[in-house]
Amino acid sequence: MNIKLSSIRLTIGLISLTLFVNCQKDDDLPVNSNLIFEGLDSVVKNQMVSYNIPGASIAVIRNEKLVYTNSFGYSNKIINKIATNDDLYRIASISKPITAIAILKLVEDGLLSLDQKVFGPDGILGDEYGTLPANSNKKLITVSQLLNHESGWTNSPNDPVFSDFNKSLDDLITDMVLHRKLVNPPGSVYYYLNFGYTILGRIIEKITKVPYEVYVKSNILEPCGISKMKIGRNTLADKYPNEVTYYQGSNSTSNSNPYDYNIVRMDSPAGWIASATDLARFIVKIDRNPSKPDIISNILLNNSFFASSSWYHTGSMSGTSGIINKLDDTLSYVVLFNKRADHHPDIVEDEFRKAFDKEILTISKWPNDDLF
Repeated sequence: MNIKLSSIRLTIGLISLTLFVNCQKDDDLPVNSNLIFEGLDSVVKNQMVSYNIPGASIAVIRNEKLVYTNSFGYSNKIINKIATNDDLYRIASISKPITAIAILKLVEDGLLSLDQKVFGPDGILGDEYGTLPANSNKKLITVSQLLNHESGWTNSPNDPVFSDFNKSLDDLITDMVLHRKLVNPPGSVYYYLNFGYTILGRIIEKITKVPYEVYVKSNILEPCGISKMKIGRNTLADKYPNEVTYYQGSNSTSNSNPYDYNIVRMDSPAGWIASATDLARFIVKIDRNPSKPDIISNILLNNSFFASSSWYHTGSMSGTSGIINKLDDTLSYVVLFNKRADHHPDIVEDEFRKAFDKEILTISKWPNDDLF
């Protein structure tokens, strides 16, 4: 009798447990399950093996929750220092979305208009970088055109941000404003230009009367819960304690040593260092999704490239590469490397993004915990 009752209880218990497991929602799965994310890990590891990249970090967001972080390889391969999720990487041009949001913040606060002129007597910067001729089209350049890469300047004969590293920032800007002609009328042609975001940094400083880095930290990063991001330093000896070491192949099509750059001078177009997790925090605060309040109103976000449900921005220069990708209104991710491909890095980065996108869209079961 007792044996039969025990057997019945055991059977009922097993049935109940089975029903409980089968009825679990996908969102009730254990956080950071290796099985869930092993496909994403494989995409990153394959990239590292294919292009001899020492280290990487990733962060994945679903429904404004940080659902996965991981790091791979070495932040410093000389001393075998293992990469961690707290490592800071140069994010290169991923700095531009940060600068763009800072500009939108000034607009939201009533301190700036996107239609304002930048140079000349009616411009925000006036004649600070030299007096333009009366008939110069440069007087027509607006804040919006700088944001949208439509200033009219090009990188011919060179990209000024990545040239003449010993030249001061003021001298660099003055030389461009006074001596480099516009190739296109302002507002007429899209041409991706680092220099335009250099000028946006100076606009932020002119209006706020504080250094660019100080304004962005206080008004953009801190409201996102980010405290460790900063403008990087130039040399290996001066790098921050939790910053990765940067590597580049000897046969690279880009012959620049990662430590030859003037990172300090690149502040607003390409100067920030960050962890993958901190950039994930940034995405959540500008994604137009409702569960976590954004730091910029939807009205302004909807009048910029952030309005799209899907956008991404890459960052790449000698010794580093990465991507910040709002894949859709549900999924976003960040991946950072401490080396870029030696040859055709743009093609390599595009292939990596497509492979990562494809893999992340196959995931059907997700953890519910929020690692933020």
